[in-house]
Amino acid sequence: MANIKSEAIALSALFQCCTQIYRIANTGYYDDAALACVLRSVLVTNPKTVEDIYPQDKLKVGFAQLSDSFGKSISPKTMENIEITKMALKVISLTITLLKNNKVLNRLSDEIDELSKTIPEQYENFFEGSPEVVNQQSTIRLFGTLYKSIISPNFPKLLICGKESCLSIVENQEKIRALLLCAIRAVILWRQVGGRRRYLFFRRAQIVEYAQAHS
Repeated sequence: MANIKSEAIALSALFQCCTQIYRIANTGYYDDAALACVLRSVLVTNPKTVEDIYPQDKLKVGFAQLSDSFGKSISPKTMENIEITKMALKVISLTITLLKNNKVLNRLSDEIDELSKTIPEQYENFFEGSPEVVNQQSTIRLFGTLYKSIISPNFPKLLICGKESCLSIVENQEKIRALLLCAIRAVILWRQVGGRRRYLFFRRAQIVEYAQAHS
């Protein structure tokens, strides 16, 4: 039986990541709270519920974007909407490929387990999710380095389009890589709760309905 709530939460987290990537790449700006929610999620390695990973009240941006991307609308989709949706689908494809590569997946898992011990030791209130604590550039850099060192060399690169003036800034590059890692984490959860590309067509209306009720 489909777990619509869990699928909607996981997909909203994916779209929250992709929304922030698009904004950073095109404007240099991002939503502090939206970023903190998905960064925190990477280090939640022993959750009891899906909401232990992603508190629903922290996913407003993701729920709204999921609704815009998958919902039916009379007006044409904006370019931003189209690009974010394409990015999300590419991350899904990348993650499915990653899940078939046990060697790389185990290495990534080991590195994340290590960070789940060291980062909270440095920032004891990390799991409370405050942007001031979670969104440290040093933490973002560690996440970005994981993506760059483990994902990038082993799989086709995801091309992120945006303004050169934004993409050329090192801190923005680190945030984008970190967010891609967060997006992969969201897709892994989506798969764990039963999400599959072949089911999306049939479950889309229910997923959108849930997202609209929580955006």
